[in-house]
Amino acid sequence: MSSDELDHLRSENAELRRRLETTRTEIDELRAEALQRGIEVRQLVADLPTVVSRRAVVREMVREGAQHPDKPGVVGRGLRKLGRGPRKAFRLITRGR
Repeated sequence: MSSDELDHLRSENAELRRRLETTRTEIDELRAEALQRGIEVRQLVADLPTVVSRRAVVREMVREGAQHPDKPGVVGRGLRKLGRGPRKAFRLITRGR
């Protein structure tokens, strides 16, 4: 190998090492950000109520629906949602075989 080839390989190697170090630094920053987000998510989860019964959820939905200014729209969306349940059950039964 000539000295020019060796110099070229050394400079290429130095460039690759520089890029590798830059990448490692970026990965460390991303890990730190991910850890911070994880801490924030755990805090949000800790602030949530531990258990909410279905009855409480339905009661709150009815209360909010009764106070909503677009009552016909709320009722229509609710009926459409109820209509999707039997169709989904039928699809699950027929496609499951």
